[in-house]
Amino acid sequence: MCGILSIVNNGTGTRSEHLIAASTIIRHRGPDDEGMLTWVPGEEPVIWAGADTAASTHEHWRYPTLQPGKTFKVGFGHRRLSILDLSPAGHQPMRFDPAGLAITFNGEIYNYLEIKEELTKLGHTFATRSDTEVILHAWQQWGPDCLHRFNGMFAFVLLDYKKNELFAVRDRFGVKPLYYYKGNDCLYLASEIKQIRTAPGYSLSLNDEAVRQYLASGAVDYNDSTFDTAVKYLPQGHYLKIDLSGSAHAFTLHKWYTLQPKKWTGGYDEAADRLREILTDAVNVRLRSDVPVGSCLSGGLDSSSIVCLVAQLLKDRGETAGQETVTACYEQAKYDEWKFAQEVIKQTNATSHRTFPKFNDLFEQVDQFIWHQDEPNGSTSQFSQWAVFKASHDAGLKVMVDGQGADEQLAGYGGNDISFYSGLLRSLKIGALIDEATSYKKEHGRWPVGFLLNAAKLNTGGRIGKEMADWLRPAQPTTLHDQPATSLQANLLRQLYMEPLPALLRYEDRNSMAWSVESRTPFMDYRLVEFTTGLPERFVYKNGTRKAILRSAMKNVLPPAISGRKDKMGFVTPEEVWLKGDGREWFMRGAADACDKFGHLLDREKTLAHIKAIADGKSPFSFVPWRLVCLGKWHNSVK
Repeated sequence: MCGILSIVNNGTGTRSEHLIAASTIIRHRGPDDEGMLTWVPGEEPVIWAGADTAASTHEHWRYPTLQPGKTFKVGFGHRRLSILDLSPAGHQPMRFDPAGLAITFNGEIYNYLEIKEELTKLGHTFATRSDTEVILHAWQQWGPDCLHRFNGMFAFVLLDYKKNELFAVRDRFGVKPLYYYKGNDCLYLASEIKQIRTAPGYSLSLNDEAVRQYLASGAVDYNDSTFDTAVKYLPQGHYLKIDLSGSAHAFTLHKWYTLQPKKWTGGYDEAADRLREILTDAVNVRLRSDVPVGSCLSGGLDSSSIVCLVAQLLKDRGETAGQETVTACYEQAKYDEWKFAQEVIKQTNATSHRTFPKFNDLFEQVDQFIWHQDEPNGSTSQFSQWAVFKASHDAGLKVMVDGQGADEQLAGYGGNDISFYSGLLRSLKIGALIDEATSYKKEHGRWPVGFLLNAAKLNTGGRIGKEMADWLRPAQPTTLHDQPATSLQANLLRQLYMEPLPALLRYEDRNSMAWSVESRTPFMDYRLVEFTTGLPERFVYKNGTRKAILRSAMKNVLPPAISGRKDKMGFVTPEEVWLKGDGREWFMRGAADACDKFGHLLDREKTLAHIKAIADGKSPFSFVPWRLVCLGKWHNSVK
């Protein structure tokens, strides 16, 4: 896991000092080692050391130190968090001279050993134990088609200096980030937006539409746009290609992966068994590491499933040391899941670490937290995740696995109820509709009348939830992007590709990397996603229960207290308590500051009245106060 950068010049306006600056600012992503590369057409690339290049790397490679003033056509910057092949042989950027390739790579190819074995049989020989070298050999052997063989999370920039071509690649679901920015005389490709902000001549070009959407509904990261109109995401499952004989701005985008759900035609019990098999292997390959691997444990179904599977796998290997877990806990019982996490810890004999985020922690760390996030986020629940990764770092855990991505595949969120009933209604599956409604009443003690009415509304083209945000200019509905789709599968795909998953993956990447921790997400294994999205809807949502197939798959693996849980919390904080208590004045000041900064978008009087009504308990609680605080502080960090 690392931080990467590439600068492609159209002229000579960007020099080595800009490369150094944009690499230095993300030292947190890779404090173990640093490397840079420059290339001029007609010459071979040169790899350089930097101020943070490890002593072992210097001793092994004797790279010269890059000095300011050097010009180049292509420059790479790399910050290394050493996870696989901790030796200097795994140093990046990495050259592969027989093929004329060089790479800066962020992420993990979990099945690199299997690919390496295949390549070895084809005549390839390897000098390192790293997955980075496997990418280079795979590209030589198969070109961009090699991407389909990779099971992992990855973003990398690859220079083919024999063909004068450059490629920037992002994994299937965008687990790892990659942004691009067209400067006046260059193109930046970077892991984090803050690197781009170091570019010569850069200034923020505020994306007013993104700000409106965020304030009205909390939606972020739902397309390739950012809060800066000049900065774009490389879309998930795409690669960017540049002909280096022309302009760096004249690149082309290519979609290399399209999700093809694998339709399941077998029975429910068989499907549950198959899900457990795939998830177990997804966890297993994510335990490949040359440093210890820990687990995030909330006490919910998803993270508990992973912790229990890790325990089984370690036991099968004869490893008796067990695993270490990290849990966020709160004094307020309403927000605390420790009693559930304890059940998992007892069963697995894990060593547990606990963190107790408080409002004072948020108050003291908020500027650092928002700076690392690069863009605003939806609620202080992301601060809970921040605290978990900080505790992981403090415990000496360099790699963590967690349950991100399960909800979006398996209908974990409440909005899926409406889509589920809408799909049954739209397809005229009246018998199934009656069965599910009856099961829902038996399970929850009430008929799903609201879901059925809203499902009918969706099927007639209506909108759900039309409360107006009259404090915005112009006033907009508070639900811009959270309208359920008209079938469960369509809604799950929307959640995977639009919201909330892309935002959650960004939060996870920044929160973990802020503390130099690699986060791995077994539920995002593409084999699992293709399997779950091909399941019949009534396997996923069954008898009034969401995530039914996962509960069945893990029934004999999880403690009964977990497999039978019906409540859902996720990463939470007592934000409402903070707003109405110790943090009241802080939230009000933050809202006022946002009104001052974004007066063209916010009606100050109406906005502050709205926040006060929420804090006073006269209006329902929402995350709008945090959005305003976060937006204002984000603006402070980038101006």
